[in-house]
Amino acid sequence: MGIFLAIITAVGFSFSSVFIRKGMGKSKGDNGFLITVTINVVVLGIAALIYRNFITVPITVYGLILFGVSGVFTTFLGRITLFMSFRKIGPSRGVAIKNSAPLFTILFAVIFLNEFIGFFPFIGTLFVLLGLGIQGFFLVRQGISPVSKKDVNLKKGYFLALFSAIVFGVGQAIRKPGLEELPDPFLGAFISSLIAIIIVVLFEWKKGILKANIADQIATLNLCYFFAGLLTSGAMLSFFIAITYIQVSYVAAIAAIEPVLTILLSKIFLREEEKISRNTIYSALTVFTGVVIIVLFT
Repeated sequence: MGIFLAIITAVGFSFSSVFIRKGMGKSKGDNGFLITVTINVVVLGIAALIYRNFITVPITVYGLILFGVSGVFTTFLGRITLFMSFRKIGPSRGVAIKNSAPLFTILFAVIFLNEFIGFFPFIGTLFVLLGLGIQGFFLVRQGISPVSKKDVNLKKGYFLALFSAIVFGVGQAIRKPGLEELPDPFLGAFISSLIAIIIVVLFEWKKGILKANIADQIATLNLCYFFAGLLTSGAMLSFFIAITYIQVSYVAAIAAIEPVLTILLSKIFLREEEKISRNTIYSALTVFTGVVIIVLFT
């Protein structure tokens, strides 16, 4: 069940990316973050309330803190440093480096959570990381030239992208002890999304664009962003439930197929916008091989 849910996580986030890309074509000045996070809060909040009507799990302060820290790491620090890196080294290079996040999830889980990875699952994980590395290498090579070509800015951009990968990876790993302390995956997913929307609202309020953004969202309802919100809600919940069945190391490795899967889905649903290169095919086959090994030997 854990492996199946990890795959669902990757599929959900990948389809969400496709819908967001489609929605951005209709809403030029809006990336859909506010509306998708709002939907996350509503959907996951309702799901958490329903779940708690059937399962009574004591709520602990420490568990809530761990869920909150995970949300801050993945939603706030991870996203903001990733977007900052785009200005220094371009989006292709930034995303390519950020996709190494599963490596840091695995390292954190093995070192601090005492997770043990068997020989064959370890080999499968290496294949997944190698596949992501292949795709990342060529993304960096063909990346858009950065806004500033100064060496200092380049180094800062690479550092920001690497920091984004680290906090994303660690944030995912922290969900595991959070669920051990407070075994309610529905509440965990809800807290993470709630942290996200609080941060977004505070940032937009500080910039003085909150009212205008909300009014624009209501006036121009983008169904693509709506479906993206539903998909990310399901994906987040699947990740939380998956790590109650299997190690977070395995979940992170399998869910790491998301970037490659997104490219393949974009080719199917956004034919005029995406092209699949030979390197992407090599990457996809390598990642697929790794996932198959993990599935067979876990």
